Amino acid sequence: MIQLSDKSEEILEHLWIKIEEENQHANLDIVPEEELRALEANGLIKLSGNDMSLTPKGRNEARMCVRRHRLAERLVADILDAGGEELHAASCKFEHGLHRGIEEKVCTMLGHPRVCPHGKPIPPGECCRRLKRETGPLLTSVSEMKVREKGIIAYLHSEDISDLRKLMALGALPGTTLLVRQRFPSYIIEIGHSQFGIDKEMARQIYVRHLEQ
Repeated sequence: MIQLSDKSEEILEHLWIKIEEENQHANLDIVPEEELRALEANGLIKLSGNDMSLTPKGRNEARMCVRRHRLAERLVADILDAGGEELHAASCKFEHGLHRGIEEKVCTMLGHPRVCPHGKPIPPGECCRRLKRETGPLLTSVSEMKVREKGIIAYLHSEDISDLRKLMALGALPGTTLLVRQRFPSYIIEIGHSQFGIDKEMARQIYVRHLEQ
């Protein structure tokens, strides 16, 4: 695994946006010499005169840097309800902690969002590709489950942030086992050693992977 400084990751983000999204040339003047040489030594960029381009390895690394940044923005905006300068500052600090594996859990928890709060695309990860492969009979919402059916929570999907926070507070997190105890007049679900009552709308927001009984 490549160990990059926060500055190097920010430079890769900039290169991705300039080259891949805006189809522009990257400006060498913005990159400190030390970081430039580190990126080149790791085989992430190619230098040719005043031009700088991403290698295939660098393109993939830059793509993941952009993914982590935009997932961090989504998390800070949706869960922490931050915006404006607060959103930017918190996201910049938080993104560097979302390294491989962690960002997949965040992406799954947020329901595999496609765009950041600014409307820019979030590059999909392996968890998003798995979701596409598993969509169908393998995944279903709790609202479609029968009494005594059990499943592993795959992800939460809600446009209502308050509902998402309530579900998280109940412990309804990806990877957690859930059992349906009752469907009417309200849904009773069991998570761990606790049971909770939720309405049908909230039951629709929890997607699980079925477990054999």
